[in-house]
Amino acid sequence: MLVRIDGRVVEDYFFERFGISPELFRGYSFFESRKSIWMCSATMNPAILCLKRIEYPGIRIIRKLNRHIFKPTTYALQLIAYKATKNTIVLDRDETLQLLTHGRIEIKVDAVQDGYVIIRYNEDILGCGLYRRGVLKSQFPKGRAEAMALSGLI
Repeated sequence: MLVRIDGRVVEDYFFERFGISPELFRGYSFFESRKSIWMCSATMNPAILCLKRIEYPGIRIIRKLNRHIFKPTTYALQLIAYKATKNTIVLDRDETLQLLTHGRIEIKVDAVQDGYVIIRYNEDILGCGLYRRGVLKSQFPKGRAEAMALSGLI
């Protein structure tokens, strides 16, 4: 079951973790399910959720791992992380390919806190990673990581 929630939960998380201004989220509504938070247009009529083929509104922006731990989705980061001012790791070509093929790399990064991070290659936002004690683990959807590795774009 979906419940409309106050956007401040989302705004606070993205501001504290990534330095993304709460202003970016104005004009959107947020709904919470048991394990996720969804973002959609503020003008969406909640009655649409009663339609049989509509399961969730908008895009999933956060997976709730428990009451206190949020994981941003790769798709959300690809839309909003261009505004991030912290906890972003920029990889070179070799690091990116290694991460895509092996799922993890050892990398020392200053000014990045342990936890979920934004992963970039050049100017492209690849998605979400988990950084702990010098190890970066991909949190990309498996099919997406495989497609990026095989695409020849990196």
